Amino acid sequence: MLRRYGPLLKLAAAGSWACLLLAAGAAAPAQTSNADFFSVKKAKAVVRTEPEPKAKALWTIWRFAPVEAMSYRGDWIRIRDFEGDGGWVKKSDLAGDVPTVAVTAKEGKVRAGPSEKQKVVWLLDRGYALRVFASKGDWLDIGDLDAVSGWIRRDEVWGFPPPKNPSSEP
Repeated sequence: MLRRYGPLLKLAAAGSWACLLLAAGAAAPAQTSNADFFSVKKAKAVVRTEPEPKAKALWTIWRFAPVEAMSYRGDWIRIRDFEGDGGWVKKSDLAGDVPTVAVTAKEGKVRAGPSEKQKVVWLLDRGYALRVFASKGDWLDIGDLDAVSGWIRRDEVWGFPPPKNPSSEP
């Protein structure tokens, strides 16, 4: 079994210092099935206080991080992340067709197959962002496009609803 740390989903802008904002014990916000989800499509995107390029930066959010749209204004989307933190991001920094999730469990267990009986192949830290490729019952086929790949339980992640395919029916 391998352990994967990071990638950090967000860094706060605090003067000239950047500080990590991943709260270890915070619960993920409730996820609704009819919500609009996006993922960060660029290497990083800046989350701002207002829908303006010169507005104060709250934090930087990294590629593949899932976000939920709360409202829209022009070329901007007010978002919230898996911890419930919100702000404004430019639409051009987000993709609506790339399913992603963030690990919400203290330690996400990625298994070799969609079953508790399958071997744990990766342990992922809370906040780790993953692409979703398919689903099967309560399981998601995920990967980070680097080394991590396998299956994780839906209740260990938050984000984009998985793609619909014949294997997604329980």
